[in-house]
Amino acid sequence: MEPSQDQNILLTLPLLPIPASSINLIDIILPPLLIGLALVIFDIQAAKTLSPKTQKNSHLFVNKTVHARFLPSPSNHRFKYDIVQFGVDLDHLESHLLDIPHLFRFHNGTHDHHHQTSCQILVPSTWINLIQIFSISPSSYFKTKTESIKQALFDQLETQFMIEDVDSKIGKVYLLSMPTYLGYTTINPLSIYFCYQKSDTLKNPPLKYVVLDVQNTFDERHSYLLTIGVNETPLPNSLEFDHQWVIPRAFHVSPFNDRTGTYQISLSDPFATQSGNNNTINLNFKIVFFTSKGEKKFFADLKGEGIPFTSQNLIKIWIKYPLILFMTSLKIIYQSFKLHICAPRLNVYPKPDPIFDEEYSSKGYNPVQKNGVVGGTAWQDLDWRSRLSRKIVVDYLTERVNQIAVQKKPYSRSKSSRGTDIDSFADQRDDSNEKVDDGLSEEEEEESKEVKLITVILKPTDPSQEPIIISPTVEDTQTTGGDKENLTIWYSSNSFYTDLLLYPNPSISQLINDRSEHNWKVSSVDLYDRVFESPYGPQDRTIPIRAGRIDKLLRKFMNKIRSFYFNWLLSFLTSADKNLPQLSKRSSYFPPPHFIPIHERFHADSNPLDPTLHIRSSLMVLSVLVSLVSEQLVAYFLFRFVFRFRFVHGYQPWFVLRRSVLKFNHVPLDKGDAGLGSVREPSSSSST
Repeated sequence: MEPSQDQNILLTLPLLPIPASSINLIDIILPPLLIGLALVIFDIQAAKTLSPKTQKNSHLFVNKTVHARFLPSPSNHRFKYDIVQFGVDLDHLESHLLDIPHLFRFHNGTHDHHHQTSCQILVPSTWINLIQIFSISPSSYFKTKTESIKQALFDQLETQFMIEDVDSKIGKVYLLSMPTYLGYTTINPLSIYFCYQKSDTLKNPPLKYVVLDVQNTFDERHSYLLTIGVNETPLPNSLEFDHQWVIPRAFHVSPFNDRTGTYQISLSDPFATQSGNNNTINLNFKIVFFTSKGEKKFFADLKGEGIPFTSQNLIKIWIKYPLILFMTSLKIIYQSFKLHICAPRLNVYPKPDPIFDEEYSSKGYNPVQKNGVVGGTAWQDLDWRSRLSRKIVVDYLTERVNQIAVQKKPYSRSKSSRGTDIDSFADQRDDSNEKVDDGLSEEEEEESKEVKLITVILKPTDPSQEPIIISPTVEDTQTTGGDKENLTIWYSSNSFYTDLLLYPNPSISQLINDRSEHNWKVSSVDLYDRVFESPYGPQDRTIPIRAGRIDKLLRKFMNKIRSFYFNWLLSFLTSADKNLPQLSKRSSYFPPPHFIPIHERFHADSNPLDPTLHIRSSLMVLSVLVSLVSEQLVAYFLFRFVFRFRFVHGYQPWFVLRRSVLKFNHVPLDKGDAGLGSVREPSSSSST
């Protein structure tokens, strides 16, 4: 008997009682999001309640800040805005007592949930745990290896401000700062550390130190230390503030101000108003900026009430101010645009390198106020060009100190060892027949020619970077046990490495960046010249015979790029500059042994740092040179012709060679600011 046709029919029903054609993207995405949101809300509700002590020592602020500019008087400007800041006890923060699932977390290496195994990454709850609205991490404040903000602060107080035995003097540290929001760390213009005396008996220990950590838009930081009862200035009859100091400026914050002048800082202990069961505190902070002549130039204050650090208050702030932490950078840029383009018409000071030396702090084209404290906390990170340049420089120095160590007797370099005939520069006296007494006896002169071991120390003044010590590894009977010399080079930014490759030779780079711009400093110019001299001797600056065609071609390109760049910088010397009495009768822009012709184009020889017979390293140098020169040309075009930015005349970044020429020819640089530290453009004309 054959089965009927109906018995062979398989009935199927759809899993979803809706046709597939009606399902859209929202139907696919929305359910997982709602499930995740439900889990997040559940985690927040199930979170532990912060203890009363924790709530009393950590707070949430929506502060009001007002900024007002008074000088130059035609550039009066005023604005105000709200700012969200967290005030946290660092001990509670770093013990994770303030952590609230998905609302707030302290990120460090040991408790960071980002470190997950490959299996955990596939679990949905792992991704839900990554959802974090607010957070704070040590890397946002100190570029050190420590995972503790408090310990990094203590290290800074000991090494930078020379406070001994900090652990026994400071107990509670209260940090007021802007948090990271949805993974985005905005500019933190001011973070304040209130450091309280360490005490086991006092319930409310007194305030002992205040550290102001200032950050600019270039991700650089500078710290100012205020000590209670030390160098305080008298307060007017006012109940508004408890303490006041006047401190010299030393950090580039605004592009419309130089680094001179003083700050008058007024503040109160935020916990002085807290009493009983009242967990709220009041913040009261004011800063007044005076010029070097004592005129009031700028004012800013910060006021607000701190409410307890709870999940309910966190949610309220998030809902009420969902975008405020994203807007800080935009507000700064917008106000800068108004100051430059609109009625105030303030000209721009380019960013100077951070100060690194008390002697050099008063030199250069943008010096700091007298007695300004060297207090850099964080500098700009190394970019790929600085990393490659550092490798080239370190490799060269490693080879060079070993080469010097095995030399039987070094060649003696003449005054014109740069391979050029040099005209008299300092004056026009004919002293060719005059015998110069160097003050050395014959025995001392022979001893000075003996080979000495040289150690080169590259010392960045960025506290997050370690010094690089380059010592000879070659032992030789002629040098072992002999005298040793150290060449120390302090530098204020990582452009030190790129400058050594960019300029025609290291000697000219040192002349410009050490003696004129004061961006770095060498312990001995003679030792520097000896170390960075060509390893082939002063008379043999040509390419070795063994070098291949590709190597020669790369060197040729590198020299052409350097020649083009150097002549481009020289082009900003006007005919009026060349006709100055100090220059009109000379053939060289710089004193011996640096011959830079005035009346003809400059041609660069091979830089001794250029790798020989290493095509890969030569390509690295070539890529760095092309990138650096292209960047400066593009920046010049954009600033000069597209955005039409107006720099303070003489301070333009591409005037670096002009400033050096004028300096070494004793021509003063006209600042044109009448001691105000700011320059207003009176007309619509723009500077080069």
